[in-house]
Amino acid sequence: MKKYLLILLPFTILFFAFAKQDPIKKEQLIQPQELAYLINNPKAIKPVIINVGTVDQIKGAIKAGPVNDKQGFEKFKNEVYKIALDKQIVIYCGCCTSENCPNIRPAIQFLVENGYKKAKVLNIPVGIKEDWVQKGFPVE
Repeated sequence: MKKYLLILLPFTILFFAFAKQDPIKKEQLIQPQELAYLINNPKAIKPVIINVGTVDQIKGAIKAGPVNDKQGFEKFKNEVYKIALDKQIVIYCGCCTSENCPNIRPAIQFLVENGYKKAKVLNIPVGIKEDWVQKGFPVE
């Protein structure tokens, strides 16, 4: 039994060492009602909102398109490079839940790696329609 465990131990360590970790941290999430408040409040400092997907447009968002393809990612990077590092940026997609979205992870990872310390991901637990549009939050 000990021999078996000694053989498995290195593989277990390697598995966890190389397991893909989610680049989205809890403190990087912004809730829909919080973003809606920032958009609607005339006294609030407005974040730069970037749509990294193909669905409904949140009011004031820059449409970069899906970043899981080369053209969309290049457009996203070009938009980001125009933004000061100290500005709050909120990205969203809405093609599916935040947990399963193929677009927000490369986008938030790029922002973090390039020094955007106030980068946020709009938390969309169900979908943009249910979590934003049907709640009456601002759209264009």
